[in-house]
Amino acid sequence: MSQKGISSRVEEKKDLLTDLLESFVAAMSICVFIYFTLAIPNQVEGKSMEPNFHNNEMLLTNKVSSWLGETDFGKSVGLDYKRGDVIIFHSDTIELIKRIIAGPGDTIRLHLGTVYVNDKALIESYLSPGQQTFAYTEIYSFIKDNETKTVPADSYFVMGDNRSNSKDSRFTDVGFVRRTSIRGKVLLKYWPFNEFEIIPQGSYTER
Repeated sequence: MSQKGISSRVEEKKDLLTDLLESFVAAMSICVFIYFTLAIPNQVEGKSMEPNFHNNEMLLTNKVSSWLGETDFGKSVGLDYKRGDVIIFHSDTIELIKRIIAGPGDTIRLHLGTVYVNDKALIESYLSPGQQTFAYTEIYSFIKDNETKTVPADSYFVMGDNRSNSKDSRFTDVGFVRRTSIRGKVLLKYWPFNEFEIIPQGSYTER
């Protein structure tokens, strides 16, 4: 093989390597952009959201709701946080996954296993059949049985779907969750792959 042919092949390999490197850098740039502006991965830890989310499942959280949800545009396209949404938020030094039960200005009351929002009983279809919701009686309880609390502006009352095994707004060290503490709304479950699904807003009825 001539020296010219060898040089041509070396140049082709260099060009291929350059193309691969450029593609990798572009892909990483897109991933970094998505991570900081659009969505972030989160892992479920514990049993507090069973039966809908299980330990070690991987979720993708939509960050757009945090910085665009309050705008007129965000509200018009459903980006704002609403009752029934599953969210990720900061609590002290950890992140928790819970469901929004009541929003700014709503009243919340727990009595004899039933949740009342604005004095209407909440029938939550996303809970396991027969699941009841009780206030905690310990000294660290944030809301007592049959006590009515009003959710402050820019705050939310949240609970896990596994009501008997969830550290949530019923505890003083969680309480009302400020909007600024919320990282985003859970968009989809992507691991394990056989359980991939887009996460809808939780449905409920009132009576």
